[in-house]
Amino acid sequence: MKGFGGKRVKYKPTPREIVRDKLIKQASKHFEEGNLHYSIECYENCLQKGFQDPSLLSQYGIVLYQAGHTKKAINIFEKSIKIHPQDSNSYLNLSNIYKLNGDLNYAENLIRKSLSLNPKSHIALNNLTGIFISKKQFLKAKEYALLALEYDPNNSNYSYNLGLIYSNLNHFQDSIHSFKNALKYDRLNYGANLNLGAMLLKLSQFEEARKYLEIALSLKPESYESYFNLGQVALHTEKFKLSESFLLKSLSFCQNNTEIYKYLGIVQFMNSKNEAIDSINKSIELNPVKNISNVLKKIIQLENTSTRLKSKNYKTPYEIFGSKPVILHKSVDKELVEILYKKNTSDLNTIDNSNFSGNAIGSDYRLFNDNDPTLELLKNDLIKITSNYLNSEIFIEDSFFRILEGEGKVKKHIHLETIDQLSKLNLFKYKFSLVYYLKTGDDNCSEPGYLTFYDPEDKVLPKPGMIILFPSDRPHSVLYNGKSDRMILSINFYSY
Repeated sequence: MKGFGGKRVKYKPTPREIVRDKLIKQASKHFEEGNLHYSIECYENCLQKGFQDPSLLSQYGIVLYQAGHTKKAINIFEKSIKIHPQDSNSYLNLSNIYKLNGDLNYAENLIRKSLSLNPKSHIALNNLTGIFISKKQFLKAKEYALLALEYDPNNSNYSYNLGLIYSNLNHFQDSIHSFKNALKYDRLNYGANLNLGAMLLKLSQFEEARKYLEIALSLKPESYESYFNLGQVALHTEKFKLSESFLLKSLSFCQNNTEIYKYLGIVQFMNSKNEAIDSINKSIELNPVKNISNVLKKIIQLENTSTRLKSKNYKTPYEIFGSKPVILHKSVDKELVEILYKKNTSDLNTIDNSNFSGNAIGSDYRLFNDNDPTLELLKNDLIKITSNYLNSEIFIEDSFFRILEGEGKVKKHIHLETIDQLSKLNLFKYKFSLVYYLKTGDDNCSEPGYLTFYDPEDKVLPKPGMIILFPSDRPHSVLYNGKSDRMILSINFYSY
């Protein structure tokens, strides 16, 4: 019939709604101009007039938090939840405050409530991703990061988060792809440029790393991280003076960073400067827990007096050790085996630069950081065993375990990082690897899992409880085709 479905009747706001919208507009204007005090006054005026819609309360809570009124902001969000229990954004905003305050568990509960009300909210999914990143639960973080990107595939920050996750899972190529994807949608994303540069540096792609780090620096000229990473690029490309200038610049923006002082000490040593020891001492002062700076201090002191020491027939631990692997023994604790089986593991076939293939799983390289009493006891035992044998101080750099669940292979490899191979510093002469066999599987198969060494060739058939010690630059491999599990726990350490 004529007259139906024609012109829409224009909605006319009530005088009360006009007042509310005017106050909100004024509050938003003050907020954008940085006048938080006046913005708060406008929102308070809204509340006094009885306006309590969820978007108003959420905006007010955000302004309060920005102004440093955290407790009051929490009260506003909690009020919004009480009045509007089905508003997903109120839970989301309150979750953000608890996350920023370090209460990750409560933040997670709140964001999950938000998602139960709005399961397709990519903002909530990304926030939950951030919580799991902060908790270092990277597999869970990956799950939600991929979901967030499914709903908003062109979001630069979501791809950036996925890049961070992959880098922590040692999926280096996936990490690089994600950071580049982030830059595809926002080439001025500082974090993506910085972390892409850092990842390329880790993979020794120095020129490519420099390109992205310079972009990051142009976006944030006071970025100590950019200068720090550029200093490492210059160090590894033997531009020692340039490296020192970058590291000193980094220190000017971050004055008490143990890592910067460590690398500054290294490059000053390369530049034959006496200040090297002072920088290393400062690094140790800032981080008194035994770390690689203690090793560097001993090495630099020895290298600086090498002429006198050589006259006394001084030899490095590497030179004393010789070419034969050393076999020691420690009884296997069944509780340790059970604990390791319960640990989170990754499929080693999916990890970039992994030397494993077949049915291989394992931990990351920070096993002894788990604060497990049994692992702490083992750590101390291994330090005592290696220290007594080598007659030196010991610093464990890496700790990890591996399980071959039946047939598997470990290809020929060594355990040296880029820093170990710097000429003149010669860290490799102080670095050793240890393999502790907890389960050796089947020894009556055609390939029972010999630990095979090269340059010169040698091989050892492990037995449970066997400890094999060898220099970290010694190439080695394993081939095993048994049916039973084979479990090892390994460390890379420095003797000094």
